[in-house]
Amino acid sequence: MTKSTTMRKYVISSAIVTSLALTPVLTENVSANADPTSTESSSSADTSSIISSGDQGDQVESVQSELETHGYYTAAIDGIFGPLTEDAVKSFQSDEGLAVDGIVGPETESVLASSPEESTEEEPAPEEPAEEEPAADSEVVSIAEDLIGTPYVWGGTSAEGVDSSGLIYHVFEQVGVDLNRTESDMWLYDGEEVNSPEVGDVVFFEGTYDTEGASHSGIYIGDNQMIHAGSDGVEVADMSIDYWQDHYLGVKSFK
Repeated sequence: MTKSTTMRKYVISSAIVTSLALTPVLTENVSANADPTSTESSSSADTSSIISSGDQGDQVESVQSELETHGYYTAAIDGIFGPLTEDAVKSFQSDEGLAVDGIVGPETESVLASSPEESTEEEPAPEEPAEEEPAADSEVVSIAEDLIGTPYVWGGTSAEGVDSSGLIYHVFEQVGVDLNRTESDMWLYDGEEVNSPEVGDVVFFEGTYDTEGASHSGIYIGDNQMIHAGSDGVEVADMSIDYWQDHYLGVKSFK
């Protein structure tokens, strides 16, 4: 009887010892699974920060807006990561030297979040503004254009009627430039002779009728065109035709 009791105590004690020996192992496993720095938890967090084709929502809208700011996305900002968004992401990644995969991960998002001025893409050089004609030249042409249709009047120097030199005399008188009355004297004494005409200059011709020196003139308006007073009155003429080329004398600036 005594021996039996002793055996039961031994069995119970052995069970307790075994239980105590296994307890730390079980506790350690539970703690390991709850560790916030474990690989499984980290992987899950990284996946949630990736935006790619097929995704929808506010994060996609934010990416589209940032791409638009950088000049890569021009479609509707609809929060849908479709082919247009993916192409825009790839173009941005290529220009920024990132891995071109069409996926917005942490690195791509970081560069997207920077302002366009901070981007590595070089801005195109601003275009040079077109040169404007000097105000005096434009005014000369404008006055001459207003006289188109004015009748030819021998010796005339007003809007009522002009001859060829009278047109030049009248137009330049309106802008405060005093000239000689005849073409021959204008050619000899007024202004400065130049190699090629610019808008507002005066082109001269010789031999258009029996007189020595310059015998006709017109105001150059560009593209081989001039405004002159011919037999039909003040009109635009094409200087490239043979008649004017055969009688061309030169050009003077009265600026």
